[in-house]
Amino acid sequence: MKEVKLNLAQVQRHEVIKMTLQGRMTNQEAANALKLSVRQIQRLKRRVEKEGASGVIHKNTGRKPWNAIPPPAKEKIIELAMTEYSGYNFCHLSDTLYEEHKLKISDETLRLMLRPLGLGKTQRRLKKHRRRRKRREREGELLFLDGSPHPWFGEELGEFCLLLCSDDATGKPLWGKFQPNEDRNGCFEVCYQVFKNFGLPSAFYLDKASQFITTRYGGLHSHQGPEVEKTDFQLAMEQLGVGLIFASSPQARGRGERLNGSFQERLVAELKRHKIKDPKAATKYLNQIFIPKYRNWFGKKPACAQSAWRAVPKELDLKQVLSAKSERVVAKDNTVSFQGRTYQLTPPPGRVHLIQARIQVQEHFDQTIHFVHPQLGEIKARLIESEGKRKYVA
Repeated sequence: MKEVKLNLAQVQRHEVIKMTLQGRMTNQEAANALKLSVRQIQRLKRRVEKEGASGVIHKNTGRKPWNAIPPPAKEKIIELAMTEYSGYNFCHLSDTLYEEHKLKISDETLRLMLRPLGLGKTQRRLKKHRRRRKRREREGELLFLDGSPHPWFGEELGEFCLLLCSDDATGKPLWGKFQPNEDRNGCFEVCYQVFKNFGLPSAFYLDKASQFITTRYGGLHSHQGPEVEKTDFQLAMEQLGVGLIFASSPQARGRGERLNGSFQERLVAELKRHKIKDPKAATKYLNQIFIPKYRNWFGKKPACAQSAWRAVPKELDLKQVLSAKSERVVAKDNTVSFQGRTYQLTPPPGRVHLIQARIQVQEHFDQTIHFVHPQLGEIKARLIESEGKRKYVA
């Protein structure tokens, strides 16, 4: 059989489909993780059974979508939404464009196209009464990740943030970290520790914090394109095949919120008892002593004994995936500028220079900066301006 070469995304897809074929994951869970429908998962399973690993490669790879909106039509829609139909919601706009201009486009496509530009309105929905959500059946099926600001070390030191990840099926906390504020790098570090110790989950249930999802539209900070710009967190989870579910209110994530409340009582008392007032020492105590005790006290047995955790692929560098990425072009003196600093690149053996090469700059959660060439891999670099707070790759 001819060897099939898959990219990382296709490897992740193949691993998920294999788990469904082995009975370790349901079709719905696989659909959530891969952002596909259940019917698509069923088709992929049949193709993988018939074709092997090559069955996960989409047959339209490299082709332009047949239903792509031509640029002139897109420009016309945007102009109409800004002028004549500026007060229309997306559903109303979809009907009117078809009726008066013979432009057939769904309200969801209009929302993705116009919302980042600050155009269009969302149709008003009637409120629904809440219903207690049943726990997920398997460990690793759904995780909470949230920041809890609180005076953990006493009122005199003010608020610090506890970033905590927990499992919905068992109610067990998995790993946490104390730091001044909730931010992207802290969330990446918590994910790194969880993935390294337990594996990859099926999905996260998150609030709409800025490090998780882009929620602002219009203005100079907005992505000026047809689609909302994805956050580094969203891009990393897509690469790992981990689904993201966003809650519209704290009440929707009640179990995670109640866990934080419990920690604010019990953990504060233990930190005070042991005279721990340093975030680094508190993080060590939290993960080595408090969390294991808490699991024994309050951890629940999952409804299904079979785990939903997926092994991290051996060839995958988690620190590279869980990083903020941006692109730079190498200058004529083999340097790259990033965040107000200049780095001197060292061409690898066999290359005289890297001038005009496109380099991916990765900022890892430990704040180290790395430079990666798409074919040559990581490039050595040194900081040639005044030393800053950031570390750099030597």
